[in-house]
Amino acid sequence: MRRRLVRPTVVATVGVLALATAACTSAPTSTATPVPTGGTTPGAATTTPAPTTASAPLVLGAVFDHSTLDPTRQFDRSGSMLTHALYETLTTLDPVDPTKVVPGIAEYTLSPEGRWLTLRLRKGLVFSDGSPVTTDDVIFTLERAKGLSGPASSIIGTVSITKVDDRTFTLSSTGSNFALPAILANPAFGILNATAVKAHGGTIGPGDTASGYLSQHSAGSGPYVIESVRGSSEVRLKANPLWTGTKPAFPELVVRNLDAKRQLSELQSGGVDVALDLSPSQAEKVDAGSKVPPATVTTMRSSTLVYLALARNKALNQWTADPDFVEAVRRGLDREALARAAPGSTPAAGLIPAGIVGALEDLAPSPTPTATDSTGGVGTGTPSPSSATSSSSSPGVSSPSSTGAPATPSPAVTTGANGMPTPVVTLPLVPARDVGAAKAALRRSGYRGQPIPLSYAADLPIQGIPTSALAVAVRSQLAEVGIKVQLNPAPAAEALAAYRSGRSAFSLWGWSPDFPDPENYLAFAPGELVGSRAGWARGTDQVVDDLTEAARESVGDNRAGAYAAWQLAMNERSPFVPLVQPSTRFATGDRVKTVPGNPVWTLDLARIR
Repeated sequence: MRRRLVRPTVVATVGVLALATAACTSAPTSTATPVPTGGTTPGAATTTPAPTTASAPLVLGAVFDHSTLDPTRQFDRSGSMLTHALYETLTTLDPVDPTKVVPGIAEYTLSPEGRWLTLRLRKGLVFSDGSPVTTDDVIFTLERAKGLSGPASSIIGTVSITKVDDRTFTLSSTGSNFALPAILANPAFGILNATAVKAHGGTIGPGDTASGYLSQHSAGSGPYVIESVRGSSEVRLKANPLWTGTKPAFPELVVRNLDAKRQLSELQSGGVDVALDLSPSQAEKVDAGSKVPPATVTTMRSSTLVYLALARNKALNQWTADPDFVEAVRRGLDREALARAAPGSTPAAGLIPAGIVGALEDLAPSPTPTATDSTGGVGTGTPSPSSATSSSSSPGVSSPSSTGAPATPSPAVTTGANGMPTPVVTLPLVPARDVGAAKAALRRSGYRGQPIPLSYAADLPIQGIPTSALAVAVRSQLAEVGIKVQLNPAPAAEALAAYRSGRSAFSLWGWSPDFPDPENYLAFAPGELVGSRAGWARGTDQVVDDLTEAARESVGDNRAGAYAAWQLAMNERSPFVPLVQPSTRFATGDRVKTVPGNPVWTLDLARIR
């Protein structure tokens, strides 16, 4: 199975005049040396080692999008980061190559057909109150996750748990479940102290009331415990004295809810040591004129996808539910221009970001140059995967018909000898803008200029990119096609609630992986978590349903091709439009020497050095 290594991490130290991190491809301007990595994001970027000043708390600025610190109920960026520091998981992700799953608090063995996962807890594990971690705690944690409605329940599904002894247990699935080890690494499955949680309202099923307790107190075995929580403004963590792993460099952490503007000013004044949400333009404003020593900006490719969702529910909006209107939106967008509007981003070829198995970028054949322009670049006919845009449609699947009936995949998605879908992936990968085709599709839909509200979270940037900047760019491009987009920003809590309950007709969102496996992106399929939010029911598109199941059941080296075939169909038939894959930026002060980034929990707080 071929996996593509990430682009090199760019680490730039700010000098007297300016910050040199505007472009991901620029060379480092300091002696900082990235740790070699593979997968979707680097495990850490380090500068020249220096003594750590850990007497004062390490202060981080972040935009909070969590509403609880109950690990099972949170599924948001800031919540995952915090609960990962409080709770240990059965498996975890390799800190150097986060696409690899490694043992966490349990060694594991997955059966060849992917239906049985046997795990054995490490010896001597204790919770922060000193009680031992046992199989019973694991069973309670996973059964509680299954019993609570929400994303955790959705991704773990109907997995059955069988106790063997106090340290050994088996998880079984009705079908192949090769993603299960990666799923268990998500902080939502942090192992809970069953006795403590039950004493504060925890139970299996909707009667559980432990969330309030878990938002103020720790019930885990992680490197940190909760010291205090000040509403939605600040969380303080302190080192767990019973933690037996590598001692955190900073015995106390303070994470503050700050918008990007405040993060920038606090970093410049020395008020925070780490800023997580600076935009590219804000990162350029970090300079040596601050009261503290020069700051460092670390840039790495994220595994986040920015996408549009158009609801299939005619009661919400008759136009977003119309296949021809969706085709007009899809063909009317210039992803290359959108990537320029979000510096550091690359155009998205499909729903699975580059770096994760099945990504179209990683499967494309390398073009053989046939012509060279005067500057030595590749000429016409040899577009590169990162910039190819000359095709008028996605390769491999034909467009919907003018009647709205789903089209049939073209022969570019074939069936191999083993019965699995085998895509013929051709360049260019990224669907190009075709204004003429977009206008034709819009005429077929019957649309006559009615305002189409575009909903998004106004105060929740996507990897530091202001969502409004992307929304404005989408509105401008679709106006040239003839679609009148009306911006409809809302506070994150309000926008997320409407989207998750299926009340948003046209919306702009970012999706970061719950686990770094292509199966996570089947959430966009009909009837699945994200597909349902768009009102896309299973059984309404048999072609996509079949490709979804083929991808889910794919094994070994067949997985990449099966997921690529699924994406090609989704590019033409789904209510989702992939836009860009942005970069992640961490801005850090002089006290921080190592930035351990991760695609699922953003930053490993206990490994900051």
